[in-house]
Amino acid sequence: MGLNTSALSIGRSALLAYQQALQLTGNNIANAANPIYSRQTANFAPLRGNVGGLQLGQGVQITSIQRHVLESLEGRLRGALSDRDAALTRRAALNRVELLLNPLGETNLGTTINELFSAFHELQNTPEDASVRGLVVRRGEALASSIQQTRRDLLLQREDLNADVVALTDRADVLASQIADLNVQIASSEAGNPGAAAGLRDQRTALLQELSSLVHVTVREQPGGSVNVYIGNEPLIEYGTSRGLKTVQEPAGSGLLNNVVRFADDNSVADVRSGQIAGAIEARDGGIDSQLSRLNTLARALIQEVNKRHASGQGLTPWTGLTGTYAVNDANAALNTTAAGLDLTPQSGTFFIDVRDVATGQTTRHQITVDLDGQGGNDTTLTSLAAQIMTTTGGAVTAAVQPDGRLSLNAAAGTSFSFADDRTDVLAALGLNTFFDGRDASDISVNALVSASPSLVAAATNGLGGDGSNAGLLAALVDAPVAMLGGVSLAQYHQGSAAESAVAANAATNALDAADVMLGSLQAQRESISGVNLDEEAVRLVMYQRSFQGAAQYLSVVDEMLQTLLSLVR
Repeated sequence: MGLNTSALSIGRSALLAYQQALQLTGNNIANAANPIYSRQTANFAPLRGNVGGLQLGQGVQITSIQRHVLESLEGRLRGALSDRDAALTRRAALNRVELLLNPLGETNLGTTINELFSAFHELQNTPEDASVRGLVVRRGEALASSIQQTRRDLLLQREDLNADVVALTDRADVLASQIADLNVQIASSEAGNPGAAAGLRDQRTALLQELSSLVHVTVREQPGGSVNVYIGNEPLIEYGTSRGLKTVQEPAGSGLLNNVVRFADDNSVADVRSGQIAGAIEARDGGIDSQLSRLNTLARALIQEVNKRHASGQGLTPWTGLTGTYAVNDANAALNTTAAGLDLTPQSGTFFIDVRDVATGQTTRHQITVDLDGQGGNDTTLTSLAAQIMTTTGGAVTAAVQPDGRLSLNAAAGTSFSFADDRTDVLAALGLNTFFDGRDASDISVNALVSASPSLVAAATNGLGGDGSNAGLLAALVDAPVAMLGGVSLAQYHQGSAAESAVAANAATNALDAADVMLGSLQAQRESISGVNLDEEAVRLVMYQRSFQGAAQYLSVVDEMLQTLLSLVR
C-alpha cells in the first residue's frame, strides 16, 4: 500500500500546485489593465522521496511566487516621473505668467505704456487744450493701474504656487507614513517566506511612484523586504519610521513669504530637486519672482525718468504752495547718502526757482545750488536746502522741513513760483513738481495734485502757456535709453519682460516634451518586464489546465489500481 499512498500524494501535490498556478494566472489576467501591478509567476520544484530504495519523487510543489520587477528600472522610472511632473507643473505656471504679460486681447501693459507717451506727444502740439491735459492724466492713471494690477495678478499666482507647495508637501508626508507602515507589513509577511507579500509590494510601488511624482526620491531595498527612502542625501523613511515633511513660511525679501519644505522631526531643509513640489518652487522663485522684480524695476524707472523730466517743466498754473511727496530719513544727512534714504539719488548741480509777481506778471529767476561732492563738509542736506531757498529768493518762497521729513514750499503773498532746468534730480527725488507718485509697482500712481488739476501737467520749459516743448521731451522718454534698465528704453524693457516669459514658457514646454518621451520609454520597458501579456497568460492557462487534467486522470488510474488491490484482498 506504500506505493499507492505515494502515488496518491503525487497526484494530490500536482492538483494543488496547478490549482494555485491557475489562480495565479487568473490574478494576472484580472490585473492586466492595472498600471501598478507586477506580473507574478509560480516557481515549481519537485518533491523528492525514497520509495523502496528508488528515488521516484513525491510530486511537485510551488516553492515561491516570483514578482517580475527590475529594481534598477523602477528607480529610473521614478526619476523620470519626478522630472516629468516637475516640468508639467512648471509649464502650467509659466504659461499663466506668459498669458498675463502677453494677453490675447489688445489691452495690455505695453499698450498702456505707449498710450501715455502718445498723449504726451499730443500735448506737445496742443499744450493749452484742457481735454488733452485730461487725457494725459487719465492715461497716466491707466498705466499706473495696469502696473499695479499686473503686480496683483503675479502675486495671486505666487500665492497659488505657495499654497500648492503646502498641499503637495502635506500629501508627501501622508505617503511617507503609509510607505513606512507597508514596510513593517511586508517585512512581517515575508519573514521566512520571501515573495509572500507581492500584493503589498505592489501597493508600496504605487505609493513610491506617487511620492516620486511629488518629490525626487532615492529608494534602497533592505534585507527583509523594507525600503529606505531618501530626499537628496537625507533619509525620509527608514524601515517603519518616517521623519515627516512640513512647510515653514520664511521671508523672501520685498515683503514676500516663501513656503519652504523641511523635515518634520528636526526642521532641517529638505533638498527638493524635482517633482511637482520642485516645479512649483522653481516657477515661484524663478518665473514669477523674476517678473515681479522686472515689473518693480520698470515702475521705478518710469516714475523716476518721467518725474526728472516733469520737474524741470511748468504747467499752465504756477505754484503758490507745494509739499514734496518723498521724505528723507534724516534732514541733516547729505541728500545723496543712504542716511537720507531717498530712492532717487540727487547729484551736484543747479536748478532754478522762478518767482512771479502776480500783479505785474514780472518773473525773477533764482539759482539754487546743490553740492554733493563729498568734500568740504558742506554737502547739501534737506535742512540746508530749505535755508538756501529762503535766502536765495529773499523770502519770496519760504521753505520748511516737515516733521515727517518732507520739504514744504510756500510763496509769499502776491507771488507764485515754478521750477526750471533741474540738473540735480533733487526736485524729482523730493517729489516736487512731479507727475508720478510712489516708489515701485506696489504703489505707483499719478501725483494727487496733478490728477486733481491737469493744468499742473508740466508741458512747458519756458513758462509760456503755448509752449509744449517739455511735453515733447516727456514723449521721447518711451524710446530713450535708461541706465537703470541696462541701457534699454522703457518700451524695450517691457518687451523684454514679455519675451522672457514667452521664452521661459517655451523652454518649459520643450522640457516637458523631452521628459514625456523619456517617461514613455521607461514605462514601455517596465511593461515588457512587469506588465501582463494576455497571450502569454492564455498559453499558461491552457498549460496549467492540461496539467491539472493530467493529474486528475493520473489519480483516477491510481484509484482503479487501489480498487483492484482491494478486490484481491477481499
